[in-house]
Amino acid sequence: MAVDPTPYQHRVSLQLASSGLVVDVWDEYAITLDMLTAGNAWTFAFWRSDPVRGQTTGDRRTTWDLLRRTAKLGDNVVVTIDDAVQLNGRIETMDAGGGREGVVLVLGGRDLAGPAMDCDVPPSLSIKNLQFSEALVQTFATMGLPARVVNSAANIAVTAHEALGPRRTNASTRRRAVVDLAHPKPGERVWSFAESMAKRVGYLLWVAPDAANGLAIVADVPNDHGAPTYVFMRREVAQTQGAEYAGNILVGHEKLNLRGVPTTITTYSGTDRGAQISARTQQVTANVAVLDTQVTRGLVIDPPPSQPKHVRSTRSRTPERSAQEASNAIVEAMRGFRVYECTVRGHGQSVDGAQRLYALNTIARVRDDVCIDGDGQPLDEDMLITRIEFRGSRQGGTKTTMTLTPRGALALTPTEPA
Repeated sequence: MAVDPTPYQHRVSLQLASSGLVVDVWDEYAITLDMLTAGNAWTFAFWRSDPVRGQTTGDRRTTWDLLRRTAKLGDNVVVTIDDAVQLNGRIETMDAGGGREGVVLVLGGRDLAGPAMDCDVPPSLSIKNLQFSEALVQTFATMGLPARVVNSAANIAVTAHEALGPRRTNASTRRRAVVDLAHPKPGERVWSFAESMAKRVGYLLWVAPDAANGLAIVADVPNDHGAPTYVFMRREVAQTQGAEYAGNILVGHEKLNLRGVPTTITTYSGTDRGAQISARTQQVTANVAVLDTQVTRGLVIDPPPSQPKHVRSTRSRTPERSAQEASNAIVEAMRGFRVYECTVRGHGQSVDGAQRLYALNTIARVRDDVCIDGDGQPLDEDMLITRIEFRGSRQGGTKTTMTLTPRGALALTPTEPA
């Protein structure tokens, strides 16, 4: 696979669902995609280019005037880059005004998972014995969102500009797994309830774009076995006076955080109601990852400080089930233990001669000579893109900031039978 990291020009547009108005003239924008956090934010800023100068505005049709007449809070939007849909969202904020230096209109909101984070799922919803994918659809239908479940490959094909829209898929066994929950709890949020179902079958849950203004939900596993699609590099070049760096990385940081990372988790399980024999047990699961130098890159003291955690499981009845729950809790705690964040120009790279936008759940090869490990070796490994922030402005051009995690850092273990 031939990869050319040279940036290229992009077309970024915002479409209003109610009117069909497409705006591709803007002053600034920020679009966030994240496979670990729901409710991703987007903003577009439009400066007023023609001051009134003592006369009425009349029937002018500048971008400012069109949006002031057309944009409404609560309207759905579609954000595209190079005609590839990146985000379905909703206008939640509108800020118009300014001072002597000029006035600006800023529209903002979140993707369609944002409202699902705020709304409660009715406790009367019955999903017992439904397949996992159908249970998700019915859960989001309680707030009036037409939803469909897709896999990560469909999402990548759309956002990377390989296909027109996500396709429905139920090809995976886990998506057909029967949900053992009967009803949500009163006050439980739609998104958190959906995530709890996904975790039981070993899936992550995030939002995909849908050109039909619906909600496409990605239920899939991390892409830990794919080949690298992109290249991010900062190589040290020796000079007569000091050193310089070559590559496409403008800013790069390797971030490690031991806060809240348990060294052991003790899970206490209970006994089924009515059981004649007590099955109460406690299971201790060690966090072996924090001892693995391939994970820590030798940047954690050996042995690490003890940080035990004790949890009570309301569902586990066997030591094996308790170990599964503890393993998943460790994975979630380790998500932010070591990440790499970099900023590059443009929103994509050329792969085998075709322009391809950056996409979630894809692999990139990262080489950064600044971020050395405990033995003085540079960061040089395949990493998973979990967060993307596209930014653009008339003055600064287009830039993308991405967060990447090591391979295998996000894999969950199903706690329900497949």
